[in-house]
Amino acid sequence: MRSTQDRPWPGSRPVRLSGVSNPKPLVRASGMPDPRVFYDELESEWGEVAPVELEPGVPAWLVMGQRLVYDVMRNEHVFATDPRTWNGHARGGLPPTSGLRPVLTSHQRFAANHTDGALRQRLREPLDDAFAQLSEGITASKTRSLCNLLIDRFEDRGRADLMLEYASVVPFLVVADMIGLDPEDGQRLFDLTRRVSGGGTDAAQAVAEVDRMFGGLVAARRTAPGRDLASSLVAHPNMGEDVEVVHTLLLVAYSGNLTLTAWVAQTLLLTLADTRFSGRLHGGRIDLDSAMDEVLWRSTPTMHTLPRFARQDIVLDGKLVAAGDPLVLAIHAANTDPRMDTGDPWDHVGSRAHVSFGTGPHACPAPRTARVIARIAVETLLRRLDVVLRIPAADVTWDQTLWIRQPVSLPVTFPAPVDSA
Repeated sequence: MRSTQDRPWPGSRPVRLSGVSNPKPLVRASGMPDPRVFYDELESEWGEVAPVELEPGVPAWLVMGQRLVYDVMRNEHVFATDPRTWNGHARGGLPPTSGLRPVLTSHQRFAANHTDGALRQRLREPLDDAFAQLSEGITASKTRSLCNLLIDRFEDRGRADLMLEYASVVPFLVVADMIGLDPEDGQRLFDLTRRVSGGGTDAAQAVAEVDRMFGGLVAARRTAPGRDLASSLVAHPNMGEDVEVVHTLLLVAYSGNLTLTAWVAQTLLLTLADTRFSGRLHGGRIDLDSAMDEVLWRSTPTMHTLPRFARQDIVLDGKLVAAGDPLVLAIHAANTDPRMDTGDPWDHVGSRAHVSFGTGPHACPAPRTARVIARIAVETLLRRLDVVLRIPAADVTWDQTLWIRQPVSLPVTFPAPVDSA
């Protein structure tokens, strides 16, 4: 890891998170038309690592510089993902109504994204193997079929909200089927996941309900295996008790659904709103995969990672990060880091060196599968419908969440099919 002392804090001692008054709420970033404004304000005051507030009374460090984000991602020996490491548990934890309870839980979560070292390696291998065994052709075929079924529902209307009726539905249907859930449980997963991601008083209850639903699926697959992720995980020798399979499936369900929804929605918005971009796309001068990567560079769906936690006191960018302090990695800020900007707005076209899928031991386990699903979702809609935004792009509002960047709605119109009768 490179030196953490390259930006010394003015004064005799580095600033501590506990000594910062009135940190800026992190949720502000996701609701802004350009989150870079939020990051620039923080960096002008604090540097590449700044104090923010996840909820009132819950501070965290926000890491924004691309090189520092890479450093933290790659170093699980210094920065843990296990939320039990959070030093806030010793100060009474969170109130019962906190929407952060599923994230900063004091209970152990047996999934690769919440574990480190040997345990993380043991739990990650079954996940990698399960995705490697998936048929890309079957996934593509099912995704295309589901996309067409959804479009059939609103095609005759000549208008739709692509966020509500398409971008937020496709990933849940596809991922639920991939996991091994039937359509009814897939819809239930959709509803519960929205409750979890929205935080609030019932987020913890929703997590418990999803735990029970996946527990039933795992028990069923032990007696009647199928061709799905649940069956692959149940059969893997690295998996011990059912709780490990359940928590691993939860990782797929939450991260897959939420990030895919945002990626599909962002790509659709870009193709509809940015004439410079859409002209290149439809003119054949840039393929859809490169267009999707441009979204990952300029407005990545995963704005911020779930917190990492310092295992020991460490000085990072001149700030004293105490043992147990949470660090949130700003993926959006890292991808748009002005220190890495070459000045060419199309320099990133065709490049996949962004941080959107992570790096190091906790990198995304299925970037290829995610790309197949998102690409087909965008491609199918653009092929079937000549859609136009019903509102100016500047009037699109953004969902105010801590982790994901996505539009609240995408109202569009399109020519309804002509009745041949």
